[in-house]
Amino acid sequence: MTPKERVRIALTGGKPDRVPFVPAVDYDYMALAAGREPWEFTHLGPEAQAQIHEGFFRRHPCDVWPCWGAPSPRGREHREIVRDGDRVYYHDHRTGRRYRIDRRGELRDEAGNTVILGPDGEEVDPKAAAIWVARDGYPRPVESIADMEEFVGGWDEEGYFANLEYLQPRYGDRHFLCFCTNTIFAEALDLFGGFQEGLIALHTKRALFHQALEAITARRRQRLVRGAALGADGAWMIEYCAGGDTISRAAYQEFVLPYEQAVAREAHRLGLLVYLWYLGDLMPLLPDLARLEVDGLFPEQGRKGYEVDLGEVRRQVGDRMCLIGFNQEEHLIAGDRRRLREGLERQIGAAGRNGALMMGTTYVIEDTPLEHLDFYIDTLHHVGRYD
Repeated sequence: MTPKERVRIALTGGKPDRVPFVPAVDYDYMALAAGREPWEFTHLGPEAQAQIHEGFFRRHPCDVWPCWGAPSPRGREHREIVRDGDRVYYHDHRTGRRYRIDRRGELRDEAGNTVILGPDGEEVDPKAAAIWVARDGYPRPVESIADMEEFVGGWDEEGYFANLEYLQPRYGDRHFLCFCTNTIFAEALDLFGGFQEGLIALHTKRALFHQALEAITARRRQRLVRGAALGADGAWMIEYCAGGDTISRAAYQEFVLPYEQAVAREAHRLGLLVYLWYLGDLMPLLPDLARLEVDGLFPEQGRKGYEVDLGEVRRQVGDRMCLIGFNQEEHLIAGDRRRLREGLERQIGAAGRNGALMMGTTYVIEDTPLEHLDFYIDTLHHVGRYD
C-alpha cells in the first residue's frame, strides 16, 4: 500500500494497513532534519525552501507531506544575503543598513538586538509587533469596507505554491501532498488591530468583522482552486485564537464555524481532502466540530490547564471522521521512549481501533533531537499496524 493510498483510506473513514503519520514541525526543525541551518529556510528563497522540505521528508518517512507556503519573490531585488566568514548578513539596499542573521533567521543589529523590518525596510518596534497573531501587521486597523478591501486585496500570493510545485511532479505519485489554507479567524483579528483589539471588534464592529471574514474566506477559496489545479491531494486548515480557551462557543458558532464550513465544502467540490489543525481547547466545541464537513480533525495537546482526550473526541464526533493524534511535547523533546510508546498505544486504542486515525505530533521544534522523532515514527509503524 502506498502512503497516498494509506492516507486516503484513513481520511475517508476507512482502515488501511497501518496508522499513517502526518508531521507538524517548525521550520527550524525541518531545516535541521534536512542538514541545513534554520536561517536558510527563511532567507535563501523558494528553491532552498523546497529542497529543505524534500530533505526533511527523506530524513523522516511521512505518509502525509504538508507543503508550507513559500515566500513571495517580490522585493528580493531590494536585499542581498552575504556570508562573511562564519556570519551571514542581510543587506537592505533601500536603507543601506546591514543586519546580522542569527541561526534561527532573526535579524540582529550591531548590539545584538532583534530587528523587525516593515514593508519598506523600516525598523518596527518589536513590542508593537507582538500584538499580531497571523501576519506582520497593518498600517492601521480596519475602519471601513474600503480599508478591508485594500488590505485583503493586497495580500501577495505570488510564489506561494513553490514548494508544492517542486515536490508534486517528483513525489506526488506515491505520497499524499497537501498545502496550507491557513487561518481565517486569526487573520481577521489582525485586520482589526491584533489579538486584543480584534476580539473587541467582534462586538463593536460585528458587521464589518463578518465582511472581513467573508473576504478572507474568498481568498482561501481561490487558494484551493490553485492548489487543486497543481495536483495536490488535499489541504489543511489551521485555526488558533478560536478555541474554548479564548472565545465562547457562541462566538465560535457565529464567527468561525460558517467560514470553516465554506472552505471545507469548496475543497470537496474541487476533489480535495481536508483536515483541520486546531490549536486551542476544542473540547467545548466538539458538538459543532462534529458537523463541520472536514475529513480530519487534528487537535493539539492540552495547555493552559485544559486537557484534550482523543477518546472523548472520538465519542463525540463519531466513527467516520478521521482523527489525528498527538504526542506530549515534553516527552518527544526528552526522548521518553516509554511514555511516547504508551501515548501511541493509548490513542490508537481509544480512537483508532476501527481505522479513521492518523498520528501526528505536537509542533516539533529544534530542541528535539532528530533521533527522538525517528523513534516515534518507528514505534508508530510497529504499534499502529492493523492485523
